[in-house]
Amino acid sequence: MHRPQLVESARGIMQSAVRGASRAMNAVRRVIAAADIWIQDHYWLVVISVLLVLGTGTGLLLAWRWAEVTEFARQIAPVLTTVSIIASALLSVLAWFRRRRHRRLAVQAAANSVGGSGG
Repeated sequence: MHRPQLVESARGIMQSAVRGASRAMNAVRRVIAAADIWIQDHYWLVVISVLLVLGTGTGLLLAWRWAEVTEFARQIAPVLTTVSIIASALLSVLAWFRRRRHRRLAVQAAANSVGGSGG
């Protein structure tokens, strides 16, 4: 096989791999979007199920390994406190940006409805 043929063959293989990866990513996006919509439609069921599973797991763990759980909690409490402070600060900032965005979009929608209805 000559060098130009080898290059063309490699290019064809790469293009095929890219197409396959693109199709796979599109399929993953469709599945995630479908799951997201399902969760939005059934969020109460999801929340109650998650809480039941977490509560059951925590209860069983505490019943069988109380000493280990409390020792682990003493070790990890400072880390979790720091993480929770950072997470709450981040969520507060995100909520602030979300409120600003909603206000901006409301102002734009009001401006568009006033400007569009005058004609």
